[in-house]
Amino acid sequence: MAISINTNLAANQAMASLHANQLELDQALNRLASGSKVDQVTEDAEVQRLSATIKRFKSAKANIANAMSFTQAQQGYLKGVADALERMGELAMIANDETKTTDDRVAYNEEYKQLYSFIKETAGKSFNGRTLFDDQSMKVSSGARAADTATLNGINLNHGYAVTTVWPPVDANGDSVAVSDANLFAFYEVVRGSYKDAAGNETTVDGDGTYSGDPFYDISNLTNARTVLDKIENALLSISQYRATVGAHQSSLEGHVHQIDVAIDNYDASRSRIQDVDVAEESTRLAKYNILVQSSTAILAQANQIPQNVLRLLN
Repeated sequence: MAISINTNLAANQAMASLHANQLELDQALNRLASGSKVDQVTEDAEVQRLSATIKRFKSAKANIANAMSFTQAQQGYLKGVADALERMGELAMIANDETKTTDDRVAYNEEYKQLYSFIKETAGKSFNGRTLFDDQSMKVSSGARAADTATLNGINLNHGYAVTTVWPPVDANGDSVAVSDANLFAFYEVVRGSYKDAAGNETTVDGDGTYSGDPFYDISNLTNARTVLDKIENALLSISQYRATVGAHQSSLEGHVHQIDVAIDNYDASRSRIQDVDVAEESTRLAKYNILVQSSTAILAQANQIPQNVLRLLN
């Protein structure tokens, strides 16, 4: 190799190696400091996509938690209704005693009417502004996509009862609702002031064409007490069926929570493989390039002395 002053090839090569080693050292330091090995636009975009998906899963999990609270409220109120019906049946049985006087039955009927009012009030309960028993099905997010939903079937304790109502009952829009469940029919007979049969014949109605709001089947007389006993057990069965439905909803929601947890773990693992730094590997790289930078610097200093050999030749 020729000896020259203007061009120091050895120094240039040493300087290039120093720059390359310095970049590797800087990169190792940056990765260890940040804990992330992502340094490319394509990788960063993929990490961002995975992170966005994980956030959506976590939001869906929060939605499911709200839905779980909704169903727990339903379950609690339905248990109260079941307890009230159970006590109403007990009072009806007490009133179904021919040794009791009419005054006795009237006294029992006062508690019966209070329980009836409690059930009517419970039917209008709501959770966070959403009616609990309006027969409206509800879709709950169960994944990261809009199409990922779990359906909670509506529970209806609030059929519309206008003077023109016939059985089966009508919904809020006045459309007929197909109800073939005899137990549910018995429930509505127990907890409504009156009803019309399938032929449209009114069983009881005030003189002005409106309902009094009092239970038609009270227990103030022996006949009604026996009628209630015939229907109260079926009414309880209808509420039990509703409670079973709510329990199934809760089990389904718990299953979706488990699925979301698994999905989050898998997405986290994928993101980690792309993003998270291997500390052991980077520590090894740091030590390697730290030594190479020092050696490159030393070699560059030696290479910069080569042009001085020209002076010796000139002397």
